[in-house]
Amino acid sequence: MLGLLVVACAGTGNEAATGPARVVTTTGAMTPTVTPSTTSVTTTTPAPVESASPTTLSAPADGPDWAADLLSQLVIIDGSVTVPYDRDDWGSGWSDADGDCLSTRHEVLMHEASESVFLRDDGCLVTGGTWLAEFTGTVVSDPGDLDIDHFVPLANAHRSGAWEWSAETKRSYYNDLTDPRHLIAVTASANRSKGSRGPDEWKPPDETYWCTYADTWVDIKVRWELSVTTDEMAALQSMLSTCDGQPAPEDLPPAKVVLVATTAVPTDTVPSGASVGNPGNSRNCGDFDSYAEAKEWFDTYFPDYGDVARLDSNGDGKPCESLPGGP
Repeated sequence: MLGLLVVACAGTGNEAATGPARVVTTTGAMTPTVTPSTTSVTTTTPAPVESASPTTLSAPADGPDWAADLLSQLVIIDGSVTVPYDRDDWGSGWSDADGDCLSTRHEVLMHEASESVFLRDDGCLVTGGTWLAEFTGTVVSDPGDLDIDHFVPLANAHRSGAWEWSAETKRSYYNDLTDPRHLIAVTASANRSKGSRGPDEWKPPDETYWCTYADTWVDIKVRWELSVTTDEMAALQSMLSTCDGQPAPEDLPPAKVVLVATTAVPTDTVPSGASVGNPGNSRNCGDFDSYAEAKEWFDTYFPDYGDVARLDSNGDGKPCESLPGGP
């Protein structure tokens, strides 16, 4: 869809736009951060080696049984994962794969804006616009009020099979723009309420979105070859029953997945005088399973950099208070 991009001629670096503006015509599509062409799944030790057999995502047939056909592509695995989840395994945050100075976060904000957006004078930061936030159906005009949500959260993906993924695959998943539904802009409160929970434990407050939510959840899990639990499957089946008909299927290339025994993550450079490197705005509350986990991360970086990820909305030193175990 063709959209209008309004670029502010004066900017402060904060997500607010002031001063005169010029209008620039641009397309509304995102540039993919990763462009996978085949799904390569091989368990390798110690180095990842891709197999030659791609696994493609086939659309279920239309008709009364389309939901059952869709769900039949999922694999059910119950039980706990012994490998602990480590958020740092997924990279240092939003990337800029196309080199246009807009990170993945701002690519998503531009793509999902319902009206013209304002950019900082250097064109590298979305400072204003209008968005219809999914999950709640609310209209938002301040990008600072939005989180970029991994539709299937990282910790959930980990429990569903990503614990075996290579570091490269995890970073690709983190910044995937190939599927426009993989990352979406939602209100910070909705993202924090969702956390890393699946549809058996959390559903969007906007019940009219349940059909789309379940269909998207299934598509992402199938594309990335992630499993579901028995309870998760039941919840998805219930949510799909609210659909008036089959949602239009997405024509997407399969994800490239490489399985390895261990993963390695680049070490951030720590600036002089700081105890740890600056993580930037790289975390959402949905990245944490509990308040204790969010608080530990917050306390690690706050002394040197402040609330860089904007996890503490009321400034009381207690991030992501709506997560399990919160005050």
